[in-house]
Amino acid sequence: MEISYSDPKFQIRLTGYADTVIIDSGTQQTISAIRFGGYPEVVRALSDAIYGGASVELKQDDTTLYLDCRPKGYRRLLSHDGIYAVATLMANDDSQTEENTADDSDEDAPENPRKCYIFCPPGDRASLFAEVDRKTAAPLIPEFQDYVLDSLIARGDLRQMKVLSFTERMEAWSLTLLPEDRNVTDILEQGLKAGRITIPGAIPDAADGFAEVNSVTSYLNTFGVTVADRIRSQFVPKFDPASEPLSEEILEVNDYIHEKAGYSLYDAQLAVTEAVKRQLCQQKMALIVAECGSGKTKLSAAATGALNALKGRGTGKSFNLVMCPSHVTGKWVREIAETLPDTYGMVVKSITDVDRLFDLYQCGDKNVYAVFSKERARDGYMRYPAVLWSRRKRGFVCPDCLGLIEMETSGDGTRYMVPSDQFFFQKEHLANHLCPHCGTPLWAPVNDRRQMPWIKIGGYGWVFRPQAAMHLNRTKNEHILDQLRQLVEHPERPYCIKGAHRRFPLSTYLKKKYRGRIGSFLCDELHEYNNDSGQGDAMAELYGISRKFIGMTATLINGYSSGIFHLLYRIVPGLMQKDGKSHDVPSRFDAEYGVVENTYEITDADYNSNRRSAKNKKRSRQLPGVSPLVFSRFLLECTAFLSLSDMGKDLPDYEEIPIPLTMPKPIEEAYKEVERELTSVLRNDRKAANKILSAYLNLLTVYPDQPYDQPEIIHPISGCTIVKPEDMADFQTVLPKEEKVLEIVRAKIAAGERVMIYTSWTRTDTQRKLLGLLREEGIRTEILGTQIVPEKREDWLSKRLSAGTQVIITNPKCVETGLDLNAFTTLIFYSMGYNLFTLRQASRRSWRINQTAPRVEVYMLYYADTMQAKAMKLMASKLAVAGLIEGTFSEEGLAAMSDVQDMTSQMAKELMLGIKDNVEDIAATFKKMAIINPHRAVKQLPEPVTIQEERVVEVPQPESVRAADTAARQTLCDGLLQASRTGRKPKHTELEDQLSMFDTAA
Repeated sequence: MEISYSDPKFQIRLTGYADTVIIDSGTQQTISAIRFGGYPEVVRALSDAIYGGASVELKQDDTTLYLDCRPKGYRRLLSHDGIYAVATLMANDDSQTEENTADDSDEDAPENPRKCYIFCPPGDRASLFAEVDRKTAAPLIPEFQDYVLDSLIARGDLRQMKVLSFTERMEAWSLTLLPEDRNVTDILEQGLKAGRITIPGAIPDAADGFAEVNSVTSYLNTFGVTVADRIRSQFVPKFDPASEPLSEEILEVNDYIHEKAGYSLYDAQLAVTEAVKRQLCQQKMALIVAECGSGKTKLSAAATGALNALKGRGTGKSFNLVMCPSHVTGKWVREIAETLPDTYGMVVKSITDVDRLFDLYQCGDKNVYAVFSKERARDGYMRYPAVLWSRRKRGFVCPDCLGLIEMETSGDGTRYMVPSDQFFFQKEHLANHLCPHCGTPLWAPVNDRRQMPWIKIGGYGWVFRPQAAMHLNRTKNEHILDQLRQLVEHPERPYCIKGAHRRFPLSTYLKKKYRGRIGSFLCDELHEYNNDSGQGDAMAELYGISRKFIGMTATLINGYSSGIFHLLYRIVPGLMQKDGKSHDVPSRFDAEYGVVENTYEITDADYNSNRRSAKNKKRSRQLPGVSPLVFSRFLLECTAFLSLSDMGKDLPDYEEIPIPLTMPKPIEEAYKEVERELTSVLRNDRKAANKILSAYLNLLTVYPDQPYDQPEIIHPISGCTIVKPEDMADFQTVLPKEEKVLEIVRAKIAAGERVMIYTSWTRTDTQRKLLGLLREEGIRTEILGTQIVPEKREDWLSKRLSAGTQVIITNPKCVETGLDLNAFTTLIFYSMGYNLFTLRQASRRSWRINQTAPRVEVYMLYYADTMQAKAMKLMASKLAVAGLIEGTFSEEGLAAMSDVQDMTSQMAKELMLGIKDNVEDIAATFKKMAIINPHRAVKQLPEPVTIQEERVVEVPQPESVRAADTAARQTLCDGLLQASRTGRKPKHTELEDQLSMFDTAA
């Protein structure tokens, strides 16, 4: 079929050839879907014309059809091999947006229906009904199929479209839905009244069992067995340990672990390993979502080892990759040696190491694992600003075209462009990356063999040598100031730039040279690759060249739908495309699976005007919240879930204990004064409030901990000082938080325990202050700082413990993944950041299956009636939400999910409205998330070598092998999430970045 578009005015005619066209013959003939091919330039131009809403001609035999198109109403997919291109355009469903608001005189104005498109096999009414069920929120069950379809067709709400195709056998339908799906609900109501349909099991006037149902928990208590039975009948697991034996390969790996490490895997771990092995036999990808300390490293290694043994008995070996955080590369090598026979693991740091290891692999007869850090995978050139200083133009110019580089600045509420200064090039970003005149890159690779006019200071950025003195009053960091002073005094002295090595990205090298040679790719801490980042791209490159993939994480969700979008496109791109989610438009994914807030501006109609009131969309932003459908649609069939309670082991108690504290009266009064200023700005100056919100919340969160040396807040428009925080203490003052820390530490040290103290705010002097106070008490204390490279942190901790260190002070980001901190049974969050990944990972560092202590306690300190208390309350809600999505079912999680707010906006809102927090509510929320084991003996357990003898052996039962309560909760939760597929997709929005304040928690 010939498809063409012509424009007589510009004498343009584009022609392509279509093999499939779907036409909606409503009031006018419109293209609903089309696939055509031709020369790449013509196909691209013709697809642009159709996407833009142009009219086209379609010739088939002797018939010519003139077809209209929907302006910007299609999703497009273009592909070509350089000679021939193919374009596919499919109409989008109308969105479920709110209709324009009318004034009182237009209350009876008709509401616009929305149109949806359905494609299914010819004559398959079951598939057609299933698609109708997906499009509507009305409660449909298979028993209603014939009645609902016939009624929709009779009313004209479901119309069959014309399909012209040489290659596809399919039906296409157009479904019209009124607002709130009233036409579908009317059909159901009429059918129930007339008796044409009935609800299965419903008996008139009989008790329905809902008399005692008043919450989700009571519903599950009443109907849980029925729901669980239905879930079991619909979802068949890859491996059922109650009815199937473990494979010989898994048992051999387990025997080898017992021989090398002195213990065996638990039954739940063996079941997960067997399930993952079976998944990899059928598909490329498997995920392990397991709690911290549940042995993900061993499980993934055991699964790939068993798979290699199954596929390679007598036939060969495999070369495998492991990508993980840099501080656990050595741990991975040890775990591989303990887990797999005839296997060798090695840490690789460069391309040379990879080539050498692969040569050894080819010469030997063993399976090989190349272990490298995620930082090394995307390591590359260090680049410096290549711009030149022009005295005449008083700014920096492009080194190629000598055009002046300008930057945007603001003053008196106006934005304008000025010549760029050196601070514009302190760090590379989108605005200074390319020359706006000629497009030349303004950054070049560093050559450490010659002196450059720019010097990089670690933790600060690039400094222009001749103007280094201008930086002295821009930072208070003594270490950075020392380096700046040296540079000012000796600007011509040669300085070594550490890290200025020319490296080719390891992931790209592996992709180019070792494609087709990689057996399995194991990706640890999968959640760290969920952004549109270089490390995420490295993970995607290695995923593409490997035959099998296992991803491991304990915290897959960060609370936002956008946080998993890119990860899903890297591991299940086919499912994302099938679901209609384009990589170029992540907002569609957020709209369906996230929580989005749209802000509209409504202009009232003029008096005696016939025009309706106008509503314009002003802002759209994303809020915390992820639909559980993300798991059921994209991850459920390839993911194995495991919790520590599944092990059947006598785990220690675990509890997170928030402790509210009261500020001294003078500090409280100073805090309230700053708070009043903030309240005034938020209420009276919205434009200024948006610009200074981050600085304000930073100040209100940090000031109670350090009521001195805090920066003043400057009005972003007028430049005047809004708030100058008063110094109410100094470095020598012991505040209530320090007193509480000393009290807890004294008690724990006296009991023979060790303590880990987390401080999240890097710009405070908390670590040095606590170090001095604890050492004055005679407590052996050390600081684990960021200057200790990640690869050496495990050894550093081991040496300090051997030397008798009792307390470690660190930022939780330094130990959030991979490290086992069993020696520290008390963790204290002196200050808490706002990264949910960091909080959950760092708080579980000591609660592991090999923990021998009877109890692990996590103390969270905060000042009552301050921003810290509001943040603590919101973090408790986010924890409950994350637990719900990953299988921990609780009413608190549901309540939090239904009332989610962006953390920044919620704290500002509560502050402005003067809402007081209930401390008991905060403590109660964390209390409900505690794991208490009343039957655990207080005495110390034996060493890990003898754990196997004490493991509880359960008698297999028909339902499940995992702990009964955990199994029930998991099964019910998964089933409910799957059942909610027929529910209405929530009306959502796109996300605004969280406060820059949150970045300082790193």
